[in-house]
Amino acid sequence: MVIEVIPVGPLAVNCSVVADDRTGKAIVIDPGADAQKIIEVAKEFEVIGVLNTHGHIDHVGQVKTVKEYFNVPFYLHKEDLYLIEDEIWEGFSRYIGAVPCPPPDEYLEEGMEISVGDLKLRVLHTPGHTPGLCCFYIEDENILIAGDLLFKGSIGRTDLPGGNPEEMKASLKRVFTELPDETIVICGHYEETTIGHERKFNPYLHGGLV
Repeated sequence: MVIEVIPVGPLAVNCSVVADDRTGKAIVIDPGADAQKIIEVAKEFEVIGVLNTHGHIDHVGQVKTVKEYFNVPFYLHKEDLYLIEDEIWEGFSRYIGAVPCPPPDEYLEEGMEISVGDLKLRVLHTPGHTPGLCCFYIEDENILIAGDLLFKGSIGRTDLPGGNPEEMKASLKRVFTELPDETIVICGHYEETTIGHERKFNPYLHGGLV
């Protein structure tokens, strides 16, 4: 497996290009900004789709450009469809250089598997930051692409459009119950972490949450 994590835009959204090194097939996850930067990395592979963890504009801001360049389908959970037209704050689209996001070609659903060559990405529906936030678990590689569910030393905000603290609590409990400590977590922003590290040190996860 090849995975290239590309921080994009002023909020350093982690766009991931996940590729199967045997077949050369790849998928682009969360192309939020800096489309040409993403394309330069992704065009080394045969891109077969664009996936989004959730619909906030900083994560979908360049879906249109990347999708059209590679002529591939775009996947998003249906519960986040309404968010792709929500600017969140006035002028935010301009600030991050977003273009209007097209509607999904296919909807993500809990438990579905997305094949990228020999790789399998299992969809975990983990609402809380948004109603439709999905993580992508690559079990054979023990990697979780978590979007804005979990960060190193923190968790996703629940005060933005679509946020729900109780759903966030349930989703965090789920991933910390189901996934092993050695799971590498690629977060929606900034550096990666592991389930085990966050279980020990994340201050938001204490008090009986997990």
